[in-house]
Amino acid sequence: MTNEKEYLKEEIRKEFQLERMIVFSDAVFAIVITLMAIEIRVPELARNVSSDIFTHEMVKLIPPLISYTISFFFIGHTWYQHLQLFSLLKDYDKGLVIRNLIMLFFIGFFPFSAALVIKLNNGFALPFAIYCSVIFASKSAQLVLQHYILYKRPQLRINTSIQEDILRFRKNRLGVIMFMVAFFLIIITYQLISDPESKPLATLWFVPLPIVMRLLRKRIK
Repeated sequence: MTNEKEYLKEEIRKEFQLERMIVFSDAVFAIVITLMAIEIRVPELARNVSSDIFTHEMVKLIPPLISYTISFFFIGHTWYQHLQLFSLLKDYDKGLVIRNLIMLFFIGFFPFSAALVIKLNNGFALPFAIYCSVIFASKSAQLVLQHYILYKRPQLRINTSIQEDILRFRKNRLGVIMFMVAFFLIIITYQLISDPESKPLATLWFVPLPIVMRLLRKRIK
């Protein structure tokens, strides 16, 4: 009876500590999204402002809105996969905590990198490169976390089938690889385009990316 009570206490302790890790992670995701939304600031206008000035000021909000939408998608997608992954766990160890913190570390750079794209995008490729690097680092860190849970530490998981999770991991790995291929193609194309006003067209390499990824993911089993 004593051993059974000690076992139950230990299981409750593990569950509580794991829940703390999940709550902390959720808080980081929520704070990052909130900081992204703060960048969308309503312009200060006079009461009797003309419609032309009002339209001009509203147009200025388009870059922050686009940045927020793209960032929200990546952050939300990462959070959802984090939720699915942690639903497999019954225990944790130091390696899991470290890998989770590394992923959250890169997620925390989204507001900074998005602000660079909005405020410093005056023909230089560096802000865009930094933003893409944050996306790549975040998704790569999540892949490392997934690999740790699915392959390296099976003892941390509950006793359930992980075939769908392994398939999801392989698709995510393909997505990161394709993202980097598109990124390098953009860099090369950007350098080859001589007209400064046409250089942003290099980012069009991202347009076919979802279609190519969808076709390739169908072949993954």
